[in-house]
Amino acid sequence: MASTAQRSARGRATEHRLVAAARAVFAEYGYAAARVEDVVREAGVSHGTFYTYFENKPAVLRALVEDSAERLLAVAAAPWEGSDLEDALRDVLGSILEVFADEDDVIRVWLEAAASEPGFATSLREVRANFAARVADDLAPAVEGSGHDPRVAAAALVGMVEGYATERYPGATVTEREEAVATLAALWAGALQRLSHARA
Repeated sequence: MASTAQRSARGRATEHRLVAAARAVFAEYGYAAARVEDVVREAGVSHGTFYTYFENKPAVLRALVEDSAERLLAVAAAPWEGSDLEDALRDVLGSILEVFADEDDVIRVWLEAAASEPGFATSLREVRANFAARVADDLAPAVEGSGHDPRVAAAALVGMVEGYATERYPGATVTEREEAVATLAALWAGALQRLSHARA
């Protein structure tokens, strides 16, 4: 008989296989059209096995969304290092955009699900708010005393990056990605310098 540790390892492997299968199915069919039947066929398991790990289709998407959200929040929380603001921003924005590119298929399905299921809309708003709040903490010193709210600045700048990241970045060439990071960093740095000079 297998040990508890062995059963747990097999269980984790099966769960990971289901999540990977769901990711592939959602990417191919979209959230609305994807079925649990498609996921189990892709994973090579039974319906019963699926329901051992996930209550329904939204539950397996939540697992994917949580992983993507964790990666986005982790990169937003990373310290901005270096004395040159634009260099620091290039590092931060490059990391953020790479996560968006890696998680592009999940984010697109998440956005689709958010349009019809309130739970996913709520989680999307929460991640955006948390992401912007973490960026605002880093922006605060640059706008201190200017009369500008770093939370507003962060929300606007993050929105700029999210819009570009979901529409243009995933399909860009290496050169285009490097140019995009440099351009976004220059825009952020210019905006922050302008705000910092507008002292109250």
